Amino acid sequence: MHYTKFLLSAENWFGYPSECPHTSIDVTIKNNFAPSALVRGNEVGLRFGNPANPDLQLSRGVFDMSESRPERAREAMEQLRIGLGEGPVEKVRSYTPQLPKAKVAVIRQFVEDAVTLAQPLTKYSVETLMRPVMHFVYWSVFVLGYELTPELFEPDNVQAYIDEAIDGKTDGTRRNYRAWIIRVAEVVNPDRNPIRSKPLNGRGMEPPYNTDEMVVIRRWSEGQSTQYRRNGAQTLIALAAGAGLSAVEIAHLRRDCVELLPDGAVEIHVHVDGNFKRSVIVASPFDQKLAQFVAPLDGNRMVFLTDRNRTVNDVVSAFTSKLAAPPGTPPITARRLRNTWLVTHLANRVDVSTLMQAAGLESLESISRLASFVPVVSDADRIAQLRGV
Repeated sequence: MHYTKFLLSAENWFGYPSECPHTSIDVTIKNNFAPSALVRGNEVGLRFGNPANPDLQLSRGVFDMSESRPERAREAMEQLRIGLGEGPVEKVRSYTPQLPKAKVAVIRQFVEDAVTLAQPLTKYSVETLMRPVMHFVYWSVFVLGYELTPELFEPDNVQAYIDEAIDGKTDGTRRNYRAWIIRVAEVVNPDRNPIRSKPLNGRGMEPPYNTDEMVVIRRWSEGQSTQYRRNGAQTLIALAAGAGLSAVEIAHLRRDCVELLPDGAVEIHVHVDGNFKRSVIVASPFDQKLAQFVAPLDGNRMVFLTDRNRTVNDVVSAFTSKLAAPPGTPPITARRLRNTWLVTHLANRVDVSTLMQAAGLESLESISRLASFVPVVSDADRIAQLRGV
């Protein structure tokens, strides 16, 4: 391990003019390279990485900030970039974060290289990885003052970003961000990754409702005091337990996004804030009731609580909290109804890729956490499924 010491302009390095009296800073960069027999001459191998994959090792050389950085490292990274194809490369280069442009310019090449290095070794798309990695690196460098090296992908720093920088996001979003960033960290800085991540605020996956609970919930919806409330409760169940919509998606759903198909199926085109997210077919136990309800509505009318004019995100929880619930009724949340939808489809052996697309999931984490709620099949069914007969 050796170190390179040099002066950098605070404006050039951090991407903004220094307000301190000192216009330059003394930076000591720890080089991540040690001599290796894998490459010749002035080229060096990485201290981290899989020795069985010298091309991957060589590509990581782009992160070396010393004068000894091998030119072949940039060439190897360019070959990886070509291997991604024109579409993904264009998506990497065209991604424009809502961050100060001057600061993004400082870290952009580092982020693009990190995503390019990791993407072929993950199941995630480049557009999935670019945003969380860009924001994580930005936060690490410009908020915490990390050096722009692979060592900012430290497990503790990743966890600190999840806990502090995006604390306002939902647990599911934070879990996804952590999964995406850690997957890049495993490739860029494998000495310190992977790690066993701690649970977010100790909260586990909200369980789906069982069959008996769903019977109680249907009775709860049918027993409300007014037709408007009964319609609202039954629509909530159909959209969350029948189509897997989240509370926010339910709050934004309008009539013109619900398509009644000729064969009797109902397809929902999910939009939030005017942006299309996905399409999903409503499960048969719920589709006819929903079709009858939405058919007479005008195109711009809200589907859930039709008299609303606003799309506040907490409308579902505000609604359920006001309704009467007889003793023995479980707390009713859109999240648990959605998890019920997921588990029902898993139990019905719906293809995982189809289910992920319908649910709007980009990682298997939520599905894997719900797998324990899927009923165990008989030995005969298990053997038949594994044999493919």
